[in-house]
Amino acid sequence: MKKIIALLMLLVSLASANAKCDWSSLKLQQWNNRNYYKWYVSGKVLDDTCVDWMFMVYDFQTKKTDTVFDNRGICEVQFNVKGKYKMYLKVWNKCKKCDTTLYREVNIIQFPGAKVTITPSTSNCKKYTFQMSVIKGSSVKDTCMDYYLMFYSGPWMAKMSQGEWDSLTDYQIGMEYDFPDDDFLFYTETMTASAEFKNAGRVLMIAQWYNKCVGQDTFMFRKLDVCKTTTKPRCNWSKLGFGYGKPMPCNVYKFELGSIDSCISYTSYIYSFKTGKWTDTFTTRTFTKVFTDTGRYKVYVIARNKCGGCDTAYSNFVTVTCQPTSGINEVIKSEPKLIRMYDMLGRPVHNARENEITIYLYSDGSTRKVIKK
Repeated sequence: MKKIIALLMLLVSLASANAKCDWSSLKLQQWNNRNYYKWYVSGKVLDDTCVDWMFMVYDFQTKKTDTVFDNRGICEVQFNVKGKYKMYLKVWNKCKKCDTTLYREVNIIQFPGAKVTITPSTSNCKKYTFQMSVIKGSSVKDTCMDYYLMFYSGPWMAKMSQGEWDSLTDYQIGMEYDFPDDDFLFYTETMTASAEFKNAGRVLMIAQWYNKCVGQDTFMFRKLDVCKTTTKPRCNWSKLGFGYGKPMPCNVYKFELGSIDSCISYTSYIYSFKTGKWTDTFTTRTFTKVFTDTGRYKVYVIARNKCGGCDTAYSNFVTVTCQPTSGINEVIKSEPKLIRMYDMLGRPVHNARENEITIYLYSDGSTRKVIKK
């Protein structure tokens, strides 16, 4: 009977504690422009110094949850992969020991059949005709559909090498380009449009198919080289290459990009398919990369030939399948190998902590340590 009374008292106590937290003023507002989303949390309850909050995004495709930082209650996320997501906002009162959660669902979709046909004029290199396709399942007379073409040109794209511009991905554009007002040229609101650019050079085009009835859209980027010359500088790329030896240990890769050539310089970028981010940059012909996680990686290389005044880009892939489980940096095949210890000057250490330590490392990864006093 005493246990039942104690349990009832505990439940009453918890209910009383939760009742002290009034979350009625809490609001989570959402705004988005294409795949760019912004959330804003507000409410009188947030004025309490005991109250704190945290934003999280759950990816239904990867089954992973990531914590997202906010600035004074404003959280911004750009989704670059189509699919379903859920934004969670957890709010808690650390003094009264109570909490609540709000969430919003996000669906990033891609309309089937979306494409743009670009036709340059044969008489004027600055003139183009653009034709946006009809979305599959829709029609030209569908009043729900709006069509937009937007054009940008500015220093961000002008300063790139030709190799960087040619290999620029939609992901890089979305993450690195701020679409400043000074770069904006013009836009159109029809499926078919003709345009004449004032200047030659690089132009970024954004095509958007927007269904205002369901509030969803699809967009894509296209790169234009207005009045680009067809004369290309001559460069000998025969010495380019890409190779690496057997990883030792399994997550340490030593890359070599070709033969030594004083005219050629390299810049290498490593992209992780698991995180969807560029992780490292190297500027030497040979370099070593220690991968901190398993998964598939892309090594993207830009080679510049200062003698010929040109550049090119190429890439390759590596898959890291394991992580070392110890601090041993070498796997010995066949017979076990004796590993000895040395001091900072390279002299053999015969007595370490008053003992001599011998470590044997076998090809199956096992070790045996012998201490001789």
